[in-house]
Amino acid sequence: MSSLRRRIPIPPQPPETQTMSSSGDFSGPGREQSRPTRNFPISRIAVVAPQLVWMMSVVLGMATYRGNYGSSDTSSYLPLAWYDGIFIHVGPLLPLIPLATRAMASFLSGASNMTKDVSPARAGIVYVLAASIRLSVYFAARVFGGDAMSDHVFLGACVFSAAHAEAVAGLALLARLVVMKSTVFATISAAMVVLQSLCLMGLQCGDSWFTAIYFHMPGETMVSLVLGMLTCQALTMALVIAPAASALELAVMALRESRDIGGRLG
Repeated sequence: MSSLRRRIPIPPQPPETQTMSSSGDFSGPGREQSRPTRNFPISRIAVVAPQLVWMMSVVLGMATYRGNYGSSDTSSYLPLAWYDGIFIHVGPLLPLIPLATRAMASFLSGASNMTKDVSPARAGIVYVLAASIRLSVYFAARVFGGDAMSDHVFLGACVFSAAHAEAVAGLALLARLVVMKSTVFATISAAMVVLQSLCLMGLQCGDSWFTAIYFHMPGETMVSLVLGMLTCQALTMALVIAPAASALELAVMALRESRDIGGRLG
């Protein structure tokens, strides 16, 4: 009898039973608790979509290059000549407008101590660092490569990435202030950050588009586009835009939850 028991194999447990017992997907009412939560895609859209718009604006300008290089009469084919004049003189300072507005909104609302948000001070340090890298690359290119790049497009990449960062950070702050039911003035200030940043992004895309069409050879524009992506934009995306997008994701989720709770109570 003992030898017969040793020879008889023990039947394995059916795969269905193992799956039912080990997985939470078929465990009835508690399956939503064990299922991993998916990240809200707004963070990815906030990071990628504006950068794609910027790159497509410059690439389309390169594709429609008309060769009026060095022409002094720009009023007939450059509708953004007024912005270009401002950009030439104070271009690096333009992102400070939404940055200062966001600092004011954070101070007025008391949200400056939010650990999830990218503070204006941290963003300002990153923008200064990106500007320093841009100047270093530009002077190195002038020494070794002559006129092999467009500083106009290169500077535009830095300004656009800073405006992009402020737009995402401003949206996160605005959503958080709505959840907190902050003061009207602070909420309007946060909305102004988003508006200022979006306007700056649109103007910069248009200005760089016309610059790529009329003022620089496609090769020079491409060099500036790639250098801007590898230096200023990569730095700003890693240290400001991506963390701000994560804060925006959390703020939108909190806003939805507050609305759901308000709807149930109502």
